[in-house]
Order: sequence, then structure tokens, then C-alpha cells
Amino acid sequence: MKASIVISVETLVSRDDLARARNLSDYIRAARDESRALVDDWDKPFWPGVGYFVKQSHAPRGSMPASIPFEAWLGDDFLDFAKAYVVERFLTNPGLTRATHIKRLQVLRLVEVSLLALREDASPLGIDGSVLEAAATLARQTLAPTGAYKVGTELERFADVLVRAGVLAPIWGTWSNPNKQPKNTGISVDAKAEQARQSRLPDHDALYALADIFNRDLDPADERAQRDIVTTSAIALLMCAPSRGQEIFRLPVNLVFETTDKFGKDQLGLRLQASKGFGAYVKWVWSGMVPVAERAIELVRAITEEGRKLARHLEDPRLKRRFYRHASCPQVPDNQPLTREQVCHALGYATTNPWRSLYSAGLRRDEGSYTLQSLWDEVVLPQLAEQHPHFPYVSAADKALGRKGGLKFSEALFCTLRYQLNSRIGTSPVQLFMPDLADLNFDLGPSEGKTCIFERYGFTDARGVPLKITSHQIRHLINTEAQRVGLTDEQVAHWSGRRRVDQNAVYDHRTLQERVEQTRDAVESVQAAVALPAAAEGVSYTHGQWTVKVVRKPRMLADVEDVQPQLSGLKTLYGECHHDWSFAPCEGFVKCLDCSEHACIKGDDDAAVKLERLRSLHASVLAQVEKASAAAESDVDSRDWLLVQQRYAAKVGELLSLLESTSVPDGSVIRTAQGESPTHLRRALRGLATKSLVHGTGSKPAMTQLLQSLETGLAATRSPLMVTKAEAS
Repeated sequence: MKASIVISVETLVSRDDLARARNLSDYIRAARDESRALVDDWDKPFWPGVGYFVKQSHAPRGSMPASIPFEAWLGDDFLDFAKAYVVERFLTNPGLTRATHIKRLQVLRLVEVSLLALREDASPLGIDGSVLEAAATLARQTLAPTGAYKVGTELERFADVLVRAGVLAPIWGTWSNPNKQPKNTGISVDAKAEQARQSRLPDHDALYALADIFNRDLDPADERAQRDIVTTSAIALLMCAPSRGQEIFRLPVNLVFETTDKFGKDQLGLRLQASKGFGAYVKWVWSGMVPVAERAIELVRAITEEGRKLARHLEDPRLKRRFYRHASCPQVPDNQPLTREQVCHALGYATTNPWRSLYSAGLRRDEGSYTLQSLWDEVVLPQLAEQHPHFPYVSAADKALGRKGGLKFSEALFCTLRYQLNSRIGTSPVQLFMPDLADLNFDLGPSEGKTCIFERYGFTDARGVPLKITSHQIRHLINTEAQRVGLTDEQVAHWSGRRRVDQNAVYDHRTLQERVEQTRDAVESVQAAVALPAAAEGVSYTHGQWTVKVVRKPRMLADVEDVQPQLSGLKTLYGECHHDWSFAPCEGFVKCLDCSEHACIKGDDDAAVKLERLRSLHASVLAQVEKASAAAESDVDSRDWLLVQQRYAAKVGELLSLLESTSVPDGSVIRTAQGESPTHLRRALRGLATKSLVHGTGSKPAMTQLLQSLETGLAATRSPLMVTKAEAS
């Protein structure tokens, strides 16, 4: 017999692959260690507030069954990695909404499908560019263009995160989304975009219908009206300020914040924990909605007080181990055996047929099977742990915030009893419930198997179909109205609880005509602020001894071409003088009102101070005129001084009248019309020509002509006064 030969084959694994495997193991281990911030039980296929870790073929399209078959779960090779990715992303941004988690789970399912199609297993180590491309292609085939683009964007982030974690090869960190972004109908101006924008706004008939129901005398004590009170009050609070629907159901019971603004007017705000990472802040209610907000809060508080009372009992360490003694609770000791009917009373079940009620609830039907204490320990507390795993906090995010801002059931405005808002099932006096956005939207539109609020009150459209609306349409409406009244982008973003101003555009649904008109008003207002009056008979006009050039008040003195701000200048009591001071100090500094270089700008920053100084100067000069007049009667020499003072008083008076006149617009340039120009260049040229003639060092005709030109220019400054209207250059 020939001996059999056994050949062993070893698979070689590169160092890079071994390193990536270790990094993947560390990534999952670290996320699992920190997962208590998001979920209590890592091993469950369903995480409250996150979603279902199931395959793409079993992705929920509605409510999932209580027990999920094992074959529906994500594969063993992929499941822990998917959970680790969700936890790691949550720890990076704890303010995530459930919608973000759902989108993330959708991406993970598509990646698993692509791995199984291209690889032998679903190990995350097999992810590369081809797997990412396959997942993006599946998104295009199964989702609308907008959804496919968002999946591709999340795949980009997915690849970048795993490359930085060392799970994927560095080359895949540059992978980009192949799914094109669809046309943004929010900023386009064609008819289709206009129709899309209007579809995001609420039906006004539906708003009027909800307002009608809200203003009816709904009795909070009437259990049949409590659901309608919650629905209409939530809509009323959404109308008070542009909030997200889910934020309304996270309001604390002590949500009202009152203060007085700088104008002495009372203001009301709502304490809010904004989603998407914006955090806690006060959202101010516009004044017209303050009475509505106060009534809505009062109604909701009235019907939710029993829920908060139960929550306080469950939170109290002295009471939480004993049965909650509600109004219908049997008045017996905690350890006394109960009849079937007493059990139904204790748990809030129907008592018409106690045996059937206990059977439907899966409880023992024998008489004396339970005491109040055993019901509390075996039924109530386990149900609380299953339905609200983060108790006393409402959600995982609230639990993570803790005392820094986490919301407890006992502090929540909308904390209710289980089935309190369900007209077909009796309210449970020992179970808590927190309504959310899905419950609100289910009641705002017709759907199969239930009636909405519009159906209950008979509000229909022209076709007889019940009206409908969504909570997010109201946020779009309030944002659009804020744009219409002229709030700045920063104000709109903060009021809406956004961290980025550019997100305002998605919520701005003004019509094309409105945008054009609003832009025109803004442009015209700016033009009016800087425009000049139309030219009349010239470009200037005279007023006594002054020349006035009409210029509307500029934004900066640099806008006035007659004043040269690039050069040095001197401030005076009346205005300022700008020219080249590089040669020597101005010889006419003490004679500014007689200097043609000096300009007084009406309405500049120091206008009020200068005007007051000028009035004081005028009064002082008039006093000197009176003094000189008295002296001139007896002293001949004082008559020359009197003439100077009279001319000075007249000139100052004319300048004062120009500055006080409403016919002279702010920004006008006022100069003397009969003064001399002490320009240093002119003085230097005059000195040069004079010395040349005296010493005979230059051409006599040339120097004579230069002197004549200088005198001619000086004479021009002494020409009769003229007033011109000049347009800005």
C-alpha cells in the first residue's frame, strides 16, 4: 500500500490586513464599552430610539413584530460592527435625531447586501471601493433621487470614519459620492420649483380648522377630548416659534421664561432643548401668539398632571417599590390576595369580563393569584423597564445629558398615562407614555384603520376628502413669514434653532415676485441713502460769502472728492482742511473762515458739537461788534476794527444759517467764496519767481508769467459766490 500524502496549505495574510483586523476589533470593543450612553442591552436587534438591526430584505416599512426572527438579523460578521458604527457616530454627535439613525441603518444594510454580493461573507474588512459603489448603485435603484444622494453622502462619511479608525485602507478615504444631487427646488425660480415650494407650506384651511377646534371649550377632564387637546395644543406651540415637531414633545413642564426687554416690554419665551446639536436655549414667542401659548400650556398641563404624578412616585426611592395608589386602586393592603375584578381595577383593565381582560394581557386568571405587591413586582415594574429603558429619563440622549439638561418623565410637559390618548383602549393608571412626532402626524392626516382630527370634526376639502397637514409644514411657514417681515438670516437661524445660516434657504418659500419686490426695496433704500438731488441750473450756489456744493451725506468722507482724505489735515471749530502739509504749517490756520482750502461738511460725525461751538462763536463775535460800535462813536481808529468784526459776524452768521437750513442736505461741502488760498505749493512758486526776478537768476518773462498766473488763480478764489448742485462722482 502506498502511503497517503497530506498537503497543508497556509494562507498568507499581509501585515496591513492583520493591522486592520486588530483595528476593527478595537473599534467594536471601544464602542461596546461606551454603548450604555445609547442603549442598555447591546445584544438586542432593536434599540429604542435608534431602530432595527435587520437585513435590507426585512427593513421595516411600518411597525415591526415584538419578536424578530433570527434570520432577519444582520449577519454575524456584520452585526457587531454595525452597532459599533451607530454608537461611535452617536458619541461624536449626541444630538442626533431618530431620522438620522434610521438613515444610517439604511446605509449599513445596503453595505451588507453589497458585501454578500461581491464577497464570500459580510466581514467589514472586505469593504473597498467596489462595495461602496455597489451600495450607492443599490440606493439609486431603490430610492428617490434625493434619498439616493443622501445615502451616497453618508457612504462618503462612512468611508472617511473607517479610514481614520484604521479599518479601511487609506486609499478609500478619497471615495466620493457617485449619486448626483437633484435640483434644489428651494432656490430655483421655474414653475416646477415654485410648485414644490408651495407644497412644503401648510394648507391654510387645515390651519383654520385646527384653530377652530383649539378655541372650542374642550374639557380636559373629558377623556374623549384629551387627544384633541394634545394635537391642537402642540400645533399652537409650533405656531408660536419655528420649532421641530419632536422638540415640542421634549418641552419641560416649567417651560415658560418671562423677562422684560430693553424697551420695558414684557416678553415670553419657551425653554427648549433644540435637536441637531443646537442645545438648550430660550425660544421667544412673537407677541401675537403669547395668549395662545399660555392657553395651550395650561390645557396640556391639566391633562398630563396624572402622568407626572405617577412618574414622581416611580422616581421616589421611598415609594417606588410599592404599588401606586391611584383613584381606582382597590383599598386593600399590599399583600392581600385580589379578585380578578380587583386586579383589573388595579391595572386599569376593563371589568365587564375580568377573565377575558386578564387572558388578553397574558396574566393568571385564578382568583387570589395576585396581590398589589406582586402585581407591582411582576407586571408593572418589568413593563416599565421594557417600555422605558432609560427611566427616569425620556430617552438615551436625555440620560446622557443627565442633570445638565436631560428631561425626566416627572418634568415633561407631555408626560401622559399609557393609552390616555387612545379612544379605543382604557387608560392605564400605572404605565407611562410619552407621545412623539409620529403620534402627532398620525392625527393630522387620514390613513387606513384610524380617524384623524379633521375627520372627527368633519373638516374636508372641496372634494369631500378630510384635510391634512404635517408639523414640519408649520416650521416652513413660520420661517417664510420671518423672511417676509425682513428678519436677518442670523435672526431666523437662531430663532429656528439652527447652527448654520445657509440652512435658511431650504425653509424660505417666498414667491419669485416677493423676492424681486423685497430686493428692489432694499436696493432703492440704499440708493436713496447715497443719491444726490437732481441738478438744477448749475453745480453750486452762493449764500452771502459762502459757496455750497450739495452732496448727500456720504458713508465716508473719502466719498467727497473735494476733500482729499489721503492727505494730512487740520480740524477746526467749523470743519476741517485737507491738503499737503509737508512743507510747513498752514499760515492761515487762525484765518480758517477766509481760507478757500477749508471745507465745512454739513452733517458729519461731529456736527452737533461743531454747531454748538459755532453758535457760541457767533454770539461772542456779535458782542465784539456791539463793543466796537460803541467805541467807534468816539474813537476813529476803532472803525477799521468794527468793519472787520462786522464782516466776521456776517460770515459766521451765514455759515450758521447754512448748517441749520433744512434745504441744505447733509454731506454738502461749504467753502468761503472770497478767501485766499494759502496752498504751500503756490507760496513756494511765488517765492521762487520773486527771488529769481530780484537776483536775475531766471528768465524774466517766464517768472513774470508765473507770478501773473498765480495772481490770476488767487483772484479766481475771490470771485462772486456761486451755489452749485453736484452729483456724486
